[in-house]
Amino acid sequence: MTRHRPRPSFGNPPHSRADWQRVLLDLCAPLADGFADDTALYAPGTAYPPRVARLEATVRPLWGLAPLAAGGGRYDGWDRIRRAVAAGTDPEHPDYWGEPGAMDQRLVEASVLGFTLALAPGELWEPLAPAERTRLAGWLRRAARAERVPDNNWHLFPVMAQLGLTSVGEPPEPGVVERALARVEDYHRGGGWYSDGPDDKPRDYYGPWALHLYTLLYTTLAPDADAEVVARVRERAALFAGEFRHWFAADGAALPFGRSLTYRFAQAAFWGALAHAGVEALPWGVLRGLWARNLRWWLRQPVFAPDGTLSVGYAYPNQFMSEQYNAAGSPYWAFKAFLPLALPAGHPFWACAEEPLPVPDAVHPQPQAGLLVQHGGGHTTALAACTADTWVRNAPAKYGKFTYSTAFGCSVATGPLGAEAAGPDGTLLLSDDGLHWRSRVACASRSVTAERVHARWLPWPDVRVDTWLLPAGPGRHVRVHRLVTPRPLHSVEGGFAVPLDGADTAAEGPGAWAACGELDSSVRDVLDVRVAEVMLPDPNGHLLWPRTALPVLRGELAPGAHWLVADVCATVGGDGGRPAPLDWRALPGLPRALRAGPAPDRPGPSV
Repeated sequence: MTRHRPRPSFGNPPHSRADWQRVLLDLCAPLADGFADDTALYAPGTAYPPRVARLEATVRPLWGLAPLAAGGGRYDGWDRIRRAVAAGTDPEHPDYWGEPGAMDQRLVEASVLGFTLALAPGELWEPLAPAERTRLAGWLRRAARAERVPDNNWHLFPVMAQLGLTSVGEPPEPGVVERALARVEDYHRGGGWYSDGPDDKPRDYYGPWALHLYTLLYTTLAPDADAEVVARVRERAALFAGEFRHWFAADGAALPFGRSLTYRFAQAAFWGALAHAGVEALPWGVLRGLWARNLRWWLRQPVFAPDGTLSVGYAYPNQFMSEQYNAAGSPYWAFKAFLPLALPAGHPFWACAEEPLPVPDAVHPQPQAGLLVQHGGGHTTALAACTADTWVRNAPAKYGKFTYSTAFGCSVATGPLGAEAAGPDGTLLLSDDGLHWRSRVACASRSVTAERVHARWLPWPDVRVDTWLLPAGPGRHVRVHRLVTPRPLHSVEGGFAVPLDGADTAAEGPGAWAACGELDSSVRDVLDVRVAEVMLPDPNGHLLWPRTALPVLRGELAPGAHWLVADVCATVGGDGGRPAPLDWRALPGLPRALRAGPAPDRPGPSV
């Protein structure tokens, strides 16, 4: 039977170092029995077996507990963790984790064990018996020498294991660190941006919470760190900080974009890693404000399971958005955000006052990431032209949408049939039978400027779509599509969703509106070739709210060439009214063919 515990209660919003220490301890309180109920490790099921899920649930909290110990904080559960580690690395024990090998989830968790040995050896290493130390070191060494890993951020897991072994006097594995750092060097795309792998892999949160974080830890934890590598890592992290800050809104919320979003406040881990490494990429008060506001935003969300542990989900428990590698303990990757707890109270990060985010430009292009970030209208929005790895569950929603918002979130698909299940917010859905729907997965080509995002995509080999996304003021943008099809198609295009409970909605001709509380959302077909409605998407697909209302445009497309143009507006703190008319033809990024006002079906050039 699943245990039910009181959910963590954080009282007044945390601000001081001591406050954040208490937050971590409150979050750890439901772990006192260490997922003693085995059934909790079977749901959700994952690509790896339950004994590896047990390993993950045991060690991922160490991302926060090791910094707590390094900073002088006390946690009463260390003996339980040591017993679990001793058993998990003992081949003769029933709770043995198993051998770390090629392409193995155990390598992921070996990284946090190495991190903990380096940061808090007095809690994890020194109290172990000599035989237990030998088994733990041997297990980590075998993990560090794994010959084959996914060609992405996984290359740095052996580095973390190696740092831990070296810190406790164990002999290093020759060449491990050098090979890993050399491979990761191939992922740098300029300006501090990393792709999570070679070629055109996504630029998502794996840059800040993995590739940057692990390399920054290398600069602080490796006793013989290469001076040239250290300088390069720090310089790139400082450059990236100036870009990454644009993914955050004034209230602390960050863009829900990419995979592994159940790691939640790991979104703030990069800011803590900068502080831990002593990289003042932004003024200390700004850095701390970015970090603290994001954590406080998360503490206001209902992210807990009935037993008080962090659930799989985003702003509420939700397995539709999860990955095939998310088990009960997976969300504790979020504890990477607690790295600043290792810093002393007198460190500038803690000694300074939080400062607000400097007022950003209204639009900020990030061509390396395929994003044009808009600030204004009460939230931060990314207009996107990204390509996803198709192995990621719900990849079209996590990478392929046109828009991602800190306040309005986004949806994933909940099923294979019907537009309501396809998660149509922020995208154009196309269907040749009215039942199976396709959206953008990959960009055949793309470009990003301050005036527009342009991408060409092929939902079928014989159907071509060119999409332009044009910023049009605070919380507003215009979408232009040039679509060429040899057969009839159905189309659905969604704006931004709002919570259904308490929503006011309306649709009239080519325009639809939905408002709930301070959230206002609208979409209008400016060429008047589609009909607007307010759709009620299937529940639990949206990342922020289980039930939503969504303004959409529906249309039928005959064989041939078509222009589709939508005025999309979403604001926070409005009065629920409809947006003022927009002179969309005056937008500087508009394709030339539309400036003179062609008929909707006039062929015209594509740029």
